[in-house]
Amino acid sequence: MFNPRLLTPPQQEEEVYPYREVWRSVVIESGIMGVVTILLFVLVNVIHLQIPERFNTIIAAGLACLPILLWLYFSWNQERVVLQPRQRLLAVALISALVANAIGNPLINDFLQVDRWLPLSSAISRIIGYTFTVGIVQEFLKYLVMRYTIWPTQFRIRLDGVAFGAAAGIGYASVLNLHFAFSTFAAPDVAAAHMFANVALHLVTGILVGYGLSELQFGSPSLMLPVFTVAFAALLTGISIPIRAGLVNATLALGSSISRPILGIVFSVAILIVPLLALSFMYSNAERQAQEIVAGRGE
Repeated sequence: MFNPRLLTPPQQEEEVYPYREVWRSVVIESGIMGVVTILLFVLVNVIHLQIPERFNTIIAAGLACLPILLWLYFSWNQERVVLQPRQRLLAVALISALVANAIGNPLINDFLQVDRWLPLSSAISRIIGYTFTVGIVQEFLKYLVMRYTIWPTQFRIRLDGVAFGAAAGIGYASVLNLHFAFSTFAAPDVAAAHMFANVALHLVTGILVGYGLSELQFGSPSLMLPVFTVAFAALLTGISIPIRAGLVNATLALGSSISRPILGIVFSVAILIVPLLALSFMYSNAERQAQEIVAGRGE
């Protein structure tokens, strides 16, 4: 009998990507956090919504929990529906949070006491000081967490460095945000801007540290590459903290009081977007070069 299927050429099945698309998760989570921050700024400073001060701590606590809740839904939860989920993501986030609370914060705030002497220094001294204190402590701790919990056994593709680096960054930033929520009495817009800055910085630096471990696993770099990525992440921290503080606190001759916090938010957005675009290019370029090498060997 006549079979109409014989007239239809067989269609090649579309290849199924077995891993979660980590860049998509990073963009969604950070984008929602940025929108919430800008929305609160507009409500308080433009629309002049009056929020009773007794709700400040409650709102700040909710804002501190928002990044980790977004990460749990868009990253950790989404891993369960793909063919090859990444293991120990939650462990990396939790251990990073515990390390931040037990080692990072006490070392920076109680032992080094950077807030007592660094803000009074010159601009260059602040950058150097924050780099070799806050930056080195925080990024080295993230490196240790990833190095001794999931590397190299849990690294199967290069983008695992993004997934685990983001987990470490979100875990660390969440602890800093919770400390800020319960140790200050900041207005909701100020709290949102400060916490978004923490999330943006630690997300970027965590992925940068993850890049060093990823390339050490799949590339052929110098064994010093993780040292360089940790150092560069520390430098990024050292640069961003005093510059953002200067933008938020400095008196601007041409602007109103509204200009100062919005400049801090814009700077945080830049700290998030520019390094992430650079890291995305670096990951893609490394993967492309690896594919070209494999293709060259097959010829």
